[in-house]
Amino acid sequence: MDTTKKPTPPANAQHPSDKQDVSRLGRLKIAFLYTLVAGLGLAAVTSVVALLVGEFTAIIGKTLLTIFILFSHSLLLLAILWADTKNEIGKAIISTTIFTVIFASLVTSTLGAWNILSGETVWQWMGLYFLAIGGAFIVAALLRLRVAEHTTQIAVNTATGFIIVTLITLIPWVLAITPLLEPLYFRIVAALSILSSVSFLIALILKSIATSKDPSLKQSTPRHELSNGMLAIYIVVGIITSITWNVGLFSLLDDGSAVTNSEVQYN
Repeated sequence: MDTTKKPTPPANAQHPSDKQDVSRLGRLKIAFLYTLVAGLGLAAVTSVVALLVGEFTAIIGKTLLTIFILFSHSLLLLAILWADTKNEIGKAIISTTIFTVIFASLVTSTLGAWNILSGETVWQWMGLYFLAIGGAFIVAALLRLRVAEHTTQIAVNTATGFIIVTLITLIPWVLAITPLLEPLYFRIVAALSILSSVSFLIALILKSIATSKDPSLKQSTPRHELSNGMLAIYIVVGIITSITWNVGLFSLLDDGSAVTNSEVQYN
Protein backbone atom coordinates (compact mmCIF):
# COMPACT_ATOMS: atom_id res chain seq x y z
CA MET A 1 0.00 0.00 0.00
CA ASP A 2 1.39 3.34 -1.08
CA THR A 3 1.44 5.66 1.90
CA THR A 4 3.26 8.46 0.13
CA LYS A 5 1.62 11.71 1.01
CA LYS A 6 0.51 13.62 -2.04
CA PRO A 7 1.25 17.33 -2.07
CA THR A 8 -1.78 19.48 -1.40
CA PRO A 9 -2.40 22.38 -3.76
CA PRO A 10 -2.02 25.86 -2.29
CA ALA A 11 -5.17 27.51 -0.97
CA ASN A 12 -5.09 30.22 -3.62
CA ALA A 13 -4.54 27.80 -6.51
CA GLN A 14 -6.96 28.34 -9.39
CA HIS A 15 -9.14 25.56 -10.69
CA PRO A 16 -8.42 24.63 -14.35
CA SER A 17 -11.90 25.82 -15.35
CA ASP A 18 -11.19 29.20 -13.71
CA LYS A 19 -7.99 29.52 -15.74
CA GLN A 20 -9.91 28.72 -18.91
CA ASP A 21 -12.48 31.40 -18.08
CA VAL A 22 -9.73 33.96 -17.47
CA SER A 23 -8.06 33.01 -20.75
CA ARG A 24 -11.37 33.27 -22.60
CA LEU A 25 -12.10 36.70 -21.11
CA GLY A 26 -8.60 37.83 -22.04
CA ARG A 27 -9.11 36.79 -25.66
CA LEU A 28 -12.46 38.56 -25.78
CA LYS A 29 -10.87 41.75 -24.44
CA ILE A 30 -8.13 41.61 -27.06
CA ALA A 31 -10.67 41.00 -29.82
CA PHE A 32 -12.73 43.94 -28.60
CA LEU A 33 -9.67 46.20 -28.51
CA TYR A 34 -8.74 45.27 -32.08
CA THR A 35 -12.31 45.98 -33.19
CA LEU A 36 -12.22 49.32 -31.36
CA VAL A 37 -8.94 50.28 -33.03
CA ALA A 38 -10.31 49.35 -36.45
CA GLY A 39 -13.45 51.41 -35.85
CA LEU A 40 -11.49 54.45 -34.72
CA GLY A 41 -9.13 54.17 -37.67
CA LEU A 42 -11.97 53.88 -40.15
CA ALA A 43 -13.78 56.85 -38.63
CA ALA A 44 -10.60 58.96 -38.71
CA VAL A 45 -9.93 58.13 -42.38
CA THR A 46 -13.53 58.95 -43.29
CA SER A 47 -13.31 62.32 -41.54
CA VAL A 48 -10.00 63.24 -43.19
CA VAL A 49 -11.34 62.35 -46.64
CA ALA A 50 -14.52 64.33 -46.02
CA LEU A 51 -12.53 67.38 -44.92
CA LEU A 52 -10.15 67.25 -47.93
CA VAL A 53 -12.79 66.61 -50.57
CA GLY A 54 -15.48 69.17 -49.82
CA GLU A 55 -16.45 72.19 -47.80
CA PHE A 56 -17.34 72.10 -44.13
CA THR A 57 -20.93 70.91 -44.46
CA ALA A 58 -23.43 69.44 -42.05
CA ILE A 59 -22.26 65.95 -42.97
CA ILE A 60 -18.67 66.78 -42.07
CA GLY A 61 -19.86 68.27 -38.79
CA LYS A 62 -21.76 65.10 -38.01
CA THR A 63 -18.71 63.05 -38.92
CA LEU A 64 -16.51 65.03 -36.55
CA LEU A 65 -19.14 64.71 -33.82
CA THR A 66 -19.13 60.97 -34.42
CA ILE A 67 -15.34 60.94 -34.04
CA PHE A 68 -15.65 62.77 -30.71
CA ILE A 69 -18.31 60.31 -29.52
CA LEU A 70 -16.18 57.33 -30.54
CA PHE A 71 -13.06 58.81 -28.95
CA SER A 72 -14.69 59.73 -25.61
CA HIS A 73 -16.54 56.43 -25.25
CA SER A 74 -13.47 54.48 -26.31
CA LEU A 75 -11.43 56.12 -23.56
CA LEU A 76 -14.05 55.10 -21.00
CA LEU A 77 -14.17 51.54 -22.31
CA LEU A 78 -10.37 51.30 -22.32
CA ALA A 79 -10.23 52.67 -18.76
CA ILE A 80 -12.59 49.95 -17.58
CA LEU A 81 -10.69 47.22 -19.42
CA TRP A 82 -7.41 48.56 -18.02
CA ALA A 83 -8.80 48.59 -14.47
CA ASP A 84 -10.32 45.12 -14.82
CA THR A 85 -7.20 43.29 -13.65
CA LYS A 86 -9.29 40.55 -12.01
CA ASN A 87 -11.42 39.84 -15.08
CA GLU A 88 -14.65 40.98 -13.43
CA ILE A 89 -16.39 41.98 -16.65
CA GLY A 90 -18.79 39.21 -17.50
CA LYS A 91 -18.86 37.97 -13.90
CA ALA A 92 -19.51 40.92 -11.56
CA ILE A 93 -22.89 42.56 -12.12
CA ILE A 94 -21.78 46.18 -11.60
CA SER A 95 -18.69 46.20 -13.83
CA THR A 96 -20.51 44.24 -16.53
CA THR A 97 -23.46 46.64 -16.46
CA ILE A 98 -21.21 49.73 -16.60
CA PHE A 99 -19.25 48.34 -19.55
CA THR A 100 -22.42 47.33 -21.40
CA VAL A 101 -24.08 50.69 -20.75
CA ILE A 102 -21.09 52.66 -22.07
CA PHE A 103 -21.03 50.56 -25.23
CA ALA A 104 -24.80 51.02 -25.63
CA SER A 105 -24.36 54.76 -25.06
CA LEU A 106 -21.78 54.79 -27.86
CA VAL A 107 -24.32 53.30 -30.27
CA THR A 108 -27.17 55.54 -29.08
CA SER A 109 -25.09 58.74 -29.23
CA THR A 110 -23.86 57.88 -32.73
CA LEU A 111 -27.42 57.32 -33.96
CA GLY A 112 -28.39 60.63 -32.38
CA ALA A 113 -25.49 62.44 -34.07
CA TRP A 114 -26.81 61.34 -37.47
CA ASN A 115 -30.42 62.21 -36.54
CA ILE A 116 -31.50 58.60 -36.77
CA LEU A 117 -32.70 59.08 -33.21
CA SER A 118 -34.05 62.40 -31.98
CA GLY A 119 -32.29 64.29 -29.22
CA GLU A 120 -35.19 63.64 -26.86
CA THR A 121 -35.04 59.90 -27.55
CA VAL A 122 -31.29 59.85 -26.90
CA TRP A 123 -31.76 61.53 -23.50
CA GLN A 124 -34.53 59.08 -22.63
CA TRP A 125 -32.26 56.15 -23.39
CA MET A 126 -29.49 57.74 -21.33
CA GLY A 127 -31.93 57.84 -18.42
CA LEU A 128 -32.62 54.17 -19.03
CA TYR A 129 -28.89 53.43 -18.87
CA PHE A 130 -28.56 55.22 -15.52
CA LEU A 131 -31.58 53.26 -14.30
CA ALA A 132 -29.77 50.03 -15.20
CA ILE A 133 -26.54 51.09 -13.47
CA GLY A 134 -28.35 52.13 -10.29
CA GLY A 135 -30.27 48.88 -10.33
CA ALA A 136 -27.02 46.95 -10.67
CA PHE A 137 -25.61 48.65 -7.56
CA ILE A 138 -28.76 47.85 -5.56
CA VAL A 139 -28.96 44.22 -6.69
CA ALA A 140 -25.25 43.70 -6.02
CA ALA A 141 -25.68 45.12 -2.51
CA LEU A 142 -28.63 42.79 -1.92
CA LEU A 143 -26.75 39.74 -3.11
CA ARG A 144 -24.03 40.48 -0.55
CA LEU A 145 -26.62 39.82 2.15
CA ARG A 146 -26.80 36.16 1.19
CA VAL A 147 -25.64 33.66 3.79
CA ALA A 148 -25.96 29.89 4.12
CA GLU A 149 -29.29 30.14 5.95
CA HIS A 150 -32.57 29.18 4.27
CA THR A 151 -34.86 31.93 5.61
CA THR A 152 -32.38 34.68 4.83
CA GLN A 153 -31.84 33.37 1.32
CA ILE A 154 -35.60 33.41 0.69
CA ALA A 155 -35.82 36.99 1.99
CA VAL A 156 -32.90 38.14 -0.17
CA ASN A 157 -34.30 36.47 -3.29
CA THR A 158 -37.73 37.97 -2.61
CA ALA A 159 -36.28 41.47 -2.15
CA THR A 160 -34.19 41.08 -5.31
CA GLY A 161 -37.28 40.03 -7.25
CA PHE A 162 -39.31 43.01 -6.03
CA ILE A 163 -36.51 45.44 -6.89
CA ILE A 164 -36.04 44.02 -10.39
CA VAL A 165 -39.80 44.22 -11.04
CA THR A 166 -39.84 47.81 -9.75
CA LEU A 167 -36.97 48.78 -12.05
CA ILE A 168 -38.72 47.20 -15.01
CA THR A 169 -41.90 49.07 -14.10
CA LEU A 170 -39.98 52.37 -14.18
CA ILE A 171 -38.95 51.88 -17.81
CA PRO A 172 -42.21 53.34 -19.26
CA TRP A 173 -41.75 56.49 -17.15
CA VAL A 174 -38.15 56.92 -18.27
CA LEU A 175 -39.21 56.50 -21.91
CA ALA A 176 -42.10 58.98 -21.38
CA ILE A 177 -44.92 56.61 -22.32
CA THR A 178 -46.74 56.76 -18.97
CA PRO A 179 -49.68 58.86 -20.28
CA LEU A 180 -50.89 55.64 -21.88
CA LEU A 181 -50.92 53.95 -18.47
CA GLU A 182 -52.13 56.72 -16.13
CA PRO A 183 -53.49 57.03 -13.49
CA LEU A 184 -53.06 53.43 -12.36
CA TYR A 185 -49.37 53.41 -13.32
CA PHE A 186 -48.10 55.63 -10.49
CA ARG A 187 -50.09 53.68 -7.92
CA ILE A 188 -48.44 50.47 -9.08
CA VAL A 189 -44.99 52.08 -8.92
CA ALA A 190 -45.67 53.37 -5.39
CA ALA A 191 -46.90 49.96 -4.23
CA LEU A 192 -43.87 48.17 -5.68
CA SER A 193 -41.52 50.74 -4.15
CA ILE A 194 -43.01 50.07 -0.71
CA LEU A 195 -42.73 46.31 -1.16
CA SER A 196 -39.12 46.63 -2.38
CA SER A 197 -38.10 48.82 0.57
CA VAL A 198 -39.79 46.65 3.17
CA SER A 199 -38.43 43.40 1.71
CA PHE A 200 -34.93 44.89 1.64
CA LEU A 201 -35.16 45.84 5.33
CA ILE A 202 -36.56 42.41 6.22
CA ALA A 203 -33.66 40.70 4.44
CA LEU A 204 -31.17 42.92 6.25
CA ILE A 205 -32.77 42.20 9.64
CA LEU A 206 -32.97 38.45 9.03
CA LYS A 207 -29.31 38.36 8.05
CA SER A 208 -28.38 40.21 11.25
CA ILE A 209 -30.41 37.74 13.32
CA ALA A 210 -28.91 34.72 11.55
CA THR A 211 -25.30 35.91 11.92
CA SER A 212 -25.83 36.86 15.57
CA LYS A 213 -27.08 33.34 16.32
CA ASP A 214 -24.35 31.66 14.27
CA PRO A 215 -21.27 33.88 13.70
CA SER A 216 -19.79 31.27 11.39
CA LEU A 217 -22.40 32.27 8.78
CA LYS A 218 -20.40 35.45 8.16
CA GLN A 219 -17.85 33.29 6.36
CA SER A 220 -20.52 32.28 3.83
CA THR A 221 -21.19 35.88 2.81
CA PRO A 222 -20.09 36.41 -0.82
CA ARG A 223 -16.79 38.27 -0.93
CA HIS A 224 -15.81 40.40 -3.87
CA GLU A 225 -12.38 42.02 -3.98
CA LEU A 226 -11.93 44.99 -6.27
CA SER A 227 -8.81 46.32 -7.86
CA ASN A 228 -7.97 49.94 -6.99
CA GLY A 229 -8.76 51.08 -10.52
CA MET A 230 -12.14 49.37 -10.61
CA LEU A 231 -12.95 50.71 -7.14
CA ALA A 232 -12.27 54.25 -8.38
CA ILE A 233 -14.58 53.65 -11.36
CA TYR A 234 -17.29 52.32 -9.03
CA ILE A 235 -17.03 55.42 -6.83
CA VAL A 236 -17.17 57.91 -9.72
CA VAL A 237 -19.99 56.13 -11.53
CA GLY A 238 -21.84 55.61 -8.24
CA ILE A 239 -21.73 59.32 -7.39
CA ILE A 240 -22.96 60.36 -10.85
CA THR A 241 -25.68 57.71 -10.78
CA SER A 242 -26.87 58.68 -7.30
CA ILE A 243 -27.19 62.34 -8.38
CA THR A 244 -29.13 61.29 -11.48
CA TRP A 245 -31.38 59.03 -9.43
CA ASN A 246 -32.14 61.82 -6.94
CA VAL A 247 -33.11 64.17 -9.76
CA GLY A 248 -35.21 61.42 -11.31
CA LEU A 249 -36.88 60.66 -7.98
CA PHE A 250 -38.03 64.26 -7.51
CA SER A 251 -39.25 64.32 -11.11
CA LEU A 252 -41.15 61.04 -10.60
CA LEU A 253 -42.78 62.34 -7.43
CA ASP A 254 -43.72 65.56 -9.20
CA ASP A 255 -45.30 63.69 -12.10
CA GLY A 256 -47.16 61.40 -9.72
CA SER A 257 -48.47 64.34 -7.71
CA ALA A 258 -49.57 66.13 -10.87
CA VAL A 259 -51.49 63.09 -12.09
CA THR A 260 -53.09 62.58 -8.67
CA ASN A 261 -54.14 66.24 -8.42
CA SER A 262 -55.61 66.23 -11.91
CA GLU A 263 -57.50 63.04 -11.11
CA VAL A 264 -58.95 64.58 -7.93
CA GLN A 265 -59.99 67.74 -9.78
CA TYR A 266 -61.58 65.69 -12.53
CA ASN A 267 -63.56 63.68 -10.03
